[in-house]
Amino acid sequence: MAQARTLRGQDMTNTSIAKVHHLNCGTISPVAGKLLNKSTHFWETSFLVCHCLLLETSKGLILIDTGLGKLDIMRPEQTIGRIMNNLLRPALLDVECAIIQIERLGYQRDDVRHIVLSHMDFLQTGGLGDFPNATVHVTKKEFEAANDPQTTLEKIRYVNEHWQHNNKWILHSYSGGSWQGFNFAPVFPESEDLLLIDLPGHSRGHAGIAIKTREGWLLHCGDAVLNMAGIVTDKHYLPASFISASLECCRADRLHSEKKLHALYAKQQSSFNQSANTQDRIQFICSLDPDNYYQTRFNMPQESYGGIEPQLAFPLRQESQDKELAVSSGV
Repeated sequence: MAQARTLRGQDMTNTSIAKVHHLNCGTISPVAGKLLNKSTHFWETSFLVCHCLLLETSKGLILIDTGLGKLDIMRPEQTIGRIMNNLLRPALLDVECAIIQIERLGYQRDDVRHIVLSHMDFLQTGGLGDFPNATVHVTKKEFEAANDPQTTLEKIRYVNEHWQHNNKWILHSYSGGSWQGFNFAPVFPESEDLLLIDLPGHSRGHAGIAIKTREGWLLHCGDAVLNMAGIVTDKHYLPASFISASLECCRADRLHSEKKLHALYAKQQSSFNQSANTQDRIQFICSLDPDNYYQTRFNMPQESYGGIEPQLAFPLRQESQDKELAVSSGV
């Protein structure tokens, strides 16, 4: 186990966010996963990830989405549900739980002071019970949808058991301010380093999370798009579009969110070579895209990303992940 760490005394000269960790908090191999990637042959295994972020900040640790948690590993049929468990085929590895990865970094459970949710699907909320003392931030619309589901899809996607032990919630509404053309709500009223961005459509109150770092902005798009191809191009791969449509709350809102993300990406690409200021750079994150996860985790340039690429090799054996985490933690 790595030596216990503390957030005190970190240099916060430029921003209150000192470091960002990229975590995969739940590998899934959905039945329809092969349809999401043009380069994947029918007989090949296709996997998706639950791309979460851990922020080291002056306010303590902040977790962006939680992925699957210990309760899901122990009782997947009760939380994920038998049908979704069979459709998604999660790896269900302890080592992928956010709490395990955070402890391996040398922190403790209660060092996570805040959790910010892009939305409340079970793939984003499974780990909430592992951090019962954290304050949870989410849009008011999404909280209402999760606690009063109106449609069959909402009744399937939300798992109330995931958050029944979390008592501290802050519900956000967009104040009318604009970030890159998107309505936003600051997670903390005294700072605009961490923003909830209006990206509805996948669910009623779905949001992106914009994070100001020393290297520029990270924009976690949640499930507004299934992969980077939905941002890079406005010509969508038909099966992927069909799957997105099957998971949407409102088609008009989802398509509008996709269009705005594509426009922002195009603007970013056109201005990237013209600006020497790295603070203007925006890196995009898609919750489920495995290639995007590795690109952002290992700081591979997204400017060269030209569409759907072959998936990188991924260790599904717990032993392999233990070794990877041991190396990254300095154990």
